Amino acid sequence: MLYALSISVIFGMILSFYLSAIVENQNNLIAQESFLYAQLMAKLTIERRSDKVAGQLHFDKGVVSYRQQDKVIQVTVTLVSGDRYQFRMLTGSP
Repeated sequence: MLYALSISVIFGMILSFYLSAIVENQNNLIAQESFLYAQLMAKLTIERRSDKVAGQLHFDKGVVSYRQQDKVIQVTVTLVSGDRYQFRMLTGSP
């Protein structure tokens, strides 16, 4: 009886550790996906901005605002999920 109880406790601990690792991994993948969407939206905004100094573009996944100061463009991406990312990118050729 004591053996069965100890085995079930050990199995429960292993299962708990495994499930928490799976949940943490899934949350990490969701965060990476959001960051990649934000990066892609920022790059598309740089390409589509048509040499305007400031503006805003709307995408299915969120809104991108940009402002150019000298050769640096400050891009702010606000996703539909509420996450906000900011990027600074150089313009022109090196």
